[in-house]
Parts: sequence; C-alpha cells; structure tokens
Amino acid sequence: MFTLFHDISFARRQITKHRIYALTAIVSMALGIGATTAVYSVLYGVLIDPYPYRDAGRIAFVTIQNKQGFGRDIPLTLSELDQLRQAKSVEDAFAQNDTSMVATDTDIPQSVKVLEMTGNGLQFLGAPPVMGRVFTASEAPAGVAPPHVAVISYLFWKSHFSSDPDVLGKALDLNHQKYTVIGVVGPRFTWHDSNIYVPMPAGMDPKSRFQTLIRIRPGVSTAAAGGELASFVEQVRRTEPTLLPRDGYRIKVDTLNDWLLGQFKGTLVVLFVAVALLLLIGCGNVSILMLARGTARSQEIATRVALGASRHRIVQQLLTEAVILSVAGGVLGVAFAHLAIRLITGLIPEYSIPHEVVITLNTPVLLFSVAVSVTIGILAGLSPALQFSNPRISQIIESAGSRSTTSHGARTRSALIVGQTALTVLMLAGAGAAMHNFLQAYAAKLGFDPHQILTLRINLPDRSFPAWQERVNYYDAVIEKIKATPGVTAASISAVGIPPDSNWVQPVQIVGTAPDRSRTSGVNLIDSDYFSVLHIPLLEGRFLTREEVLHGANLAVISKTFAQHYFPGSDPIGKQIIPEELSRVPRNLLQAPNLNQPFQVIGVVGDVRNAGLHRPILPQAYIPSSILVGQGISLLIRTTSDNPSTLLHAISANIRDLNQNQAVSFVYSLDEYLSMFVWSHERFIAALFSAFSVIGLGLAVIGLASVVAYSVEQRTREFGIRSALGASRLNVLLLTLTSTARTTGLGVILGVLLSIGLSDAVHRWTESSLRDPSVLAVVAGVFLFASAVACIFPARRATRIDPVLALRDN
Repeated sequence: MFTLFHDISFARRQITKHRIYALTAIVSMALGIGATTAVYSVLYGVLIDPYPYRDAGRIAFVTIQNKQGFGRDIPLTLSELDQLRQAKSVEDAFAQNDTSMVATDTDIPQSVKVLEMTGNGLQFLGAPPVMGRVFTASEAPAGVAPPHVAVISYLFWKSHFSSDPDVLGKALDLNHQKYTVIGVVGPRFTWHDSNIYVPMPAGMDPKSRFQTLIRIRPGVSTAAAGGELASFVEQVRRTEPTLLPRDGYRIKVDTLNDWLLGQFKGTLVVLFVAVALLLLIGCGNVSILMLARGTARSQEIATRVALGASRHRIVQQLLTEAVILSVAGGVLGVAFAHLAIRLITGLIPEYSIPHEVVITLNTPVLLFSVAVSVTIGILAGLSPALQFSNPRISQIIESAGSRSTTSHGARTRSALIVGQTALTVLMLAGAGAAMHNFLQAYAAKLGFDPHQILTLRINLPDRSFPAWQERVNYYDAVIEKIKATPGVTAASISAVGIPPDSNWVQPVQIVGTAPDRSRTSGVNLIDSDYFSVLHIPLLEGRFLTREEVLHGANLAVISKTFAQHYFPGSDPIGKQIIPEELSRVPRNLLQAPNLNQPFQVIGVVGDVRNAGLHRPILPQAYIPSSILVGQGISLLIRTTSDNPSTLLHAISANIRDLNQNQAVSFVYSLDEYLSMFVWSHERFIAALFSAFSVIGLGLAVIGLASVVAYSVEQRTREFGIRSALGASRLNVLLLTLTSTARTTGLGVILGVLLSIGLSDAVHRWTESSLRDPSVLAVVAGVFLFASAVACIFPARRATRIDPVLALRDN
C-alpha cells in the first residue's frame, strides 16, 4: 500500500511538472470518455431500462411479416384473446383500443387521448400509481358493463387538474359522460401516450378487433413463442381470411422495445460504435504522448533500473501515471457528458424512442464511466510501460544520452498513428456519408409546396354521426367553416395522413387486364381541394369536384408515375382501376355504398414523394375521402401567413361555431412537421456523427502534431549537423515531415478500405453509404489538409535550429 501511495505521489509531481503534456492527455481522455458516457446513457435509457412496467422485456406483440419484410401486429377479437391466453408460451394478454374523446368540463372543449383496456390491462403493466389505484379485471370483467372510472396520466393531472392533490373522486366529463377519477399513474407511465385509461365498455361488436399484447412466460424465447402461436394465427386466418396477406407471411413475436424502436435501435448501436472509435482515438493519442514522454525519461528509467528497480515496479509506476491521467479525464468527461446528453436528447427524432425513457447520468452510467476511465488508462499506458520497463540498461542509457533518430517507441508510435488515422478517416467517412444523405433528403423535390400550410387533426367522439352520409356532410361542413376564416385560402382532407407519409400501399388491378398482385400503388383518400392546397400540378384530365366527393363517386386521379408504369403509350383517362385493400378495412370505418365498384381515372397529376426521400417514387392513386370515413381526419390548410400557426385560434373558433364540442389536435405547420418527422432521422445521424468526427479529427491532429514536435526535439543534433553542412530550410522541413506523411498516408488508405468494407453494415441502420467516391475523396482531403496544417508548425522549429547550439547541447 505504501508503494502505491508513493507511486501516486510521484505521478502527481510528474504531471504537475509537465502541465502541457498532462493537459493534452486529460482533454483527449475527457472527450472520448465524455462522448462514450453520453451515448451509453442513451443506450442504457433506451435499450436496457426503458420502461417502468413489470417484466417489460417479456411484453410482446404477435406480428405477421409479408414477403417484403414489412410487419404489423395482429388485431384480435375478445374471444380470440381468451384463446390466446391458453397458449403454453403466454403468461397473460390484454387488448386495448385507442380512441379520442372530448373533455367537456372546461370552457373550451379539449381533445384527449383515451385508451380503452380490458379489465386486466393496468394490472398487466404493473406500474403502481402515485395516487389512488387502478381498475382491475374483477371489477371490469369482459361482457359486463364496467363502472365509469378513469385512471389519468401524470401530465393530464398537471394540465387538466392543475396538480390538485384532492383529484381522487373528482368527476371527469368525457363526451358528456361522467367518469370518476380513481388514480394517477406516475410520470414515466406514458403507455400509448394516452391521457386517460378506462375499462373497455361492454356491448362491443363480437367481430371488432383490438390491438393485443402478450407477456411471454419466463424462459420462453420469442422464436419459440412464435412457433407455438403459428397454429393459433392460422386458426384466426380461417375465421377472418382478409386479415392476413394472401401471398404468404411468417409469424414473429416482437418484444415491446424491438417493435417500437425498429430501425432506430440499430442507429443507436452504430452511434455507440462511432464514439467507441472516438475513445480509441483518444486512447491512441495518450499512448503516443506517453511514448514520447517515456523516451524523454529514458535516462531516469535507466538510472532506476541500474539501481535495482524491477520491471514490475517500472510498469506499476508508469501505469499509475496513466490511470491518474485517465481518471482525471473521466471526471472532466462526465462534465462533458452532461452537455452531450442535452445535445443528443435534443436531436432525437420525435417518437423515435418511447416517451417512458429517461436519459440521465444515473449510477450504472457513472459506474460505466469509472470502469472505462480506469480501463482506458491501463490500455493507454500498457504499451509505453512495457516498452520502457525493459531492463537493457546499456541500450536505454545510449538512447537516452543522445537525441538521435533512434527510438525504442518508433515502431509503436508509427503503428499507433496508422491506427489512429484509419479510425479517424472511418469516422469522417461516416459523418460525410450521413451529411450527404441528410442534404439529399433536405434538397429532395417533394412534389408539393409545404410553405404556409397548417396541419391539424379532428377526432369525433365514438358513435357520433353514425350514418355514412351524415358523417361525410359533417366533415364537409368543417372544411367550409375553415375556408371562411380570414387568412385561409384553401383547406382539404387527407384521410390517410400528412404528406409525404400519406400513402396506403396496396395491390391495384386494372380492369380489362389479367390480375397481377405485383402491380401495387399508393392510395390516398382526399377531397376536391387537395391538389390546390399543396400546389400539385394537373398534367392531364381534371380534378375531383366537391359534389363528387360528397356522393362518394367512384373516380380516381393518378400520378404521372402510375400512368407511366401501368398505362405506357396509352391514354389513362377513362380507364378503370380497383384498389384491392379497400374492402379489407376495420369495421369502424363507414363505407360508401358503391365501395367495391371500379374507379374511373379522370386525371393525371405530378408526382409526390411517397416512399421515403431516398427511394424511387411509387405509383399513386387518389380517390374521394368519402369512400371510407373514420372517426378522425387530417386537415391541410393553406394560409396567407408565413407562420400559419397564428391562425389556429381563429380556425378553432370557427369550428366550434359549427360544433361547440369539436376539439383539434396534432397541430403543426407543414414545415414543422417535415422538420420533426421527415428529415429528423437523417439530421440526427448527420449532426452527431459530424460532431464526434470533428472531435476525433481534432484528437488525431493533436496526436500528429505531438509526434512531429517530439521528433524535432529528439533529432535536434541531426538537424543541426545538416544545417551546418548546407541543407536548406525546405530540405529540413521536408525531412521532418516525411516519416509522418508515410504513416499518415498508410492510415488514410487503411481508413478508406475500412469504410468500404463496413459500408453495408452502416447502410442497414443509417441508410448512408460509405462507398461514395466523392465523399471518400473529400474525407481523405480534409484529413490530409488538417494534419498538414497541424504538423507544419512544430516542423518549422527544425528549420530554425542553430547548429552551434544544437551541437553544444548534445
């Protein structure tokens, strides 16, 4: 123990004496450890401990995947839910139904998200409320009218009840029905992002289907559960043939996190690998600095060996110094991690991670940071310690006694520089590819004008406007009220969603041709002003009229790509198409009387992005929004204002003049929507990869500059002799940079090869390609330029060496 304290004291004196060396090493460690700690905090919150629910790792969806790999969960009836509970691999299951209600106990009606659950739903999730209790399966059994009780979310308690501590027992008016508040769930309980949780009402249609979740029994894998449930799904298919794909499918059980995160899970893993590379670059930097520092201490080490110090003692002393530096870097890195976490969480796309997730520097994360700090200190100091603890006294003294070109750490330093350069180029290639991908997405031609458009959603209370024509007329009246608002120039329905995500891909048959299920198209349900709101040009034929939409006319407008793919060389106007999935929709959608008849093409419009911003545009068909009418619709409103959200109050007031209980939700300008939901994934990847890559480049440049500065110091006598013999300053400068240029060039080549080799793995999770020649060329050029600028300043010292002083000092 005394020896350890002595080593720590000696290391502290060495670090204090050589502040620049110590500060450079600590900052290198801090940046690597801080970035790694921040990203690990995100991984811990998202992948390791994301949910407050009981046994969350065993909560799963039963899903089907088609031949193209697209999956969706299987909705079940309540009787099928009872059968599912009997499966050997299933411990429990519950069903839920997402709906929207209007809270009418305030001056202004408020649209709230309500989740109807089978009686065991909240018991299944198992998160205890912070106030009151939850409803149970015994008080809300299936088929029996449940009590009008409600459990509210923490956020709804704060916003609607102003955090009233006496909220329990208070009445909540939903769709003019009284519900008694019996509990408030905790802040992290945001299941389904709902405001209110109520028992599923009795009298449901036995054929109605609901989203269903299961809890897998302990010890049962998702693959084993999927194998057992395949026969159950086949039985469901025999009951409801239209529920599953006709052209083949496979059953898969997805855990809650796998289902919700999807591709973003892989994105986080790739990001963690990137910061691990950054940490290795920092580690390499410290190793290079310690090699240089160790060579400068050769005389000291030789003397200690001559006096009897063992190799073990030399290694222990040097490792102690390295660990102290890394721990100091870890402490500074934790402070850096605080800032990095705020940056990362601010950039994470909306709805990419569950809202239950809490990302913070908690105890497991801090323990991880400490472990990383100590480990990196040992790794960074191990090579120099072993290099300079070799007790060959005569060689050490010889090399320490003169500043010559010979160095024990020369090969090791060269290897570290090559590795550091390769990793830096790999990171820069990833950042360059991600930035290129983002710029492509941002500059992609959408096919419509998103500026000055307000988007919002209106939802109807359950069982309101139950007749098809009545509901169609109501939506039309809402549109007319919005159009009457000053500052509004046009308004339209987009029933499938908000572009460029408003796309329902399905097989489409052409009347008069042989059936072909590979002939697919996107389908959107719109009204007569849709194209004028988005400024989508008419290329041929005409648009839908308001009267045709009101009467559910079997008419269609198709896109330019649709016409080119399916009507090549012929006039599409007057042709008939049949979207095959229209008849396979949930029963809660009201259907036009002539739903199953063919749709006649009346117009051709310009293409709109509908398959992502990097993939080719799919064929698209537009049919009247009245063909299928649901409980809610999305609205697109063109305004004269550059900030269309300023018109929301006036628009809402006009809607309430029509229906005082009608609330609006999901309000964004279309520009905001694109920024938050369309470009955000690419922006997240590009921003973080770029930030960490710049840090990595800075560390690598510092390492290279340190090597050149060290080389100049060690070769002072040589440069003095060369200058005395007539060597020009340019020759001395080039001689100084030659060896560094060779190792750097080799590292760049290796980094480019690594980028090409790892391109497929990175593309799978980020949609970025590391094989773009232009990106690789720019990356190589940036690194070489930055390293040249960083190295040329210390190299210029060699050209100013006074030969007389150099020879006298050596």
